[in-house]
Amino acid sequence: MRTKTREIAILRFTTFVCLFFGILGVAASQLAHSRSLLLDGLYSLIQSLFILGSGRIVSLLFTSDDQRFPFGFAAFEPFFLVIRSLTLLIMVLSIGFSAFLSLFNGGYAISVDIALPISVLSLLVCAVVYSILKREATKLNSPVLRAESKAWLLDTLLSFASMSAMVIAQIALRFSFSGLMRYIDPCLTLGFLICVIPLLTKDLVQYSKELLGAAPTSSTQTALEKIAYRFVRKYDFLKAEVFASKQGRSLNVLMYVFLKEERPLLQLDAIRLEMLKALYTYSNWCEADIIFTLDDRWVDYNTLPSLQEA
Repeated sequence: MRTKTREIAILRFTTFVCLFFGILGVAASQLAHSRSLLLDGLYSLIQSLFILGSGRIVSLLFTSDDQRFPFGFAAFEPFFLVIRSLTLLIMVLSIGFSAFLSLFNGGYAISVDIALPISVLSLLVCAVVYSILKREATKLNSPVLRAESKAWLLDTLLSFASMSAMVIAQIALRFSFSGLMRYIDPCLTLGFLICVIPLLTKDLVQYSKELLGAAPTSSTQTALEKIAYRFVRKYDFLKAEVFASKQGRSLNVLMYVFLKEERPLLQLDAIRLEMLKALYTYSNWCEADIIFTLDDRWVDYNTLPSLQEA
């Protein structure tokens, strides 16, 4: 439970920071007439709302199964992250479209004196928060904190893009390139979005795959197979087949162990417990079913399509 408490405390802290800079960024963007600063502020505002949801998701993951969800709440994590990625992607595309249209309408002037100090402050704070979240996500093995760290990395890059727009605009103003100054902010906004959209799309695809029960990475699959075949060799089983899916931090494993000869039930129960401990050592978010069988003909009829074909 200490892990849960630490995750929620970190999420609460980042919520307040994110909400503050979101409101500050949106307000300053209206005064400075800067879409890059507006993008930064809106991103922070939306992110703060989703961080509140992240705390609820973390609480669910540490909640015992109930009658409504007898197989637990693991799917809630990728489901939440899909919604978050989709919302951020829509927001980014909307602001990008607005910046794109402004290029054909003469651009717009920005007030550097208002926007630049806020962009610099936002850049420094976002970079610090990103570093903290990245470290804690690795330490706690938390997909939620990992997603938050990615979001803060994007927020850091957004602040950098906004600051760059202000600095270039200041240089253009000093050298009397007022006509060029009107196009700096929309061009940098669009340039940044071209880099960000693939990242958000990649996250959306990854979390969607997890939600649909896709297999884990090949390295995870290989590690699970090594665990299985360690016991195959140790107890002289015929073979083992491992099927796995990953949802957020949860790893669901189904393992068929094929016997050479009949063995006592108590012996198999003891071996199953030993195998479960090995799997849990690999991942403390592992849920596993281990099935021993001597006659494997039933395995071929374990799915509805197979039964219909028969």
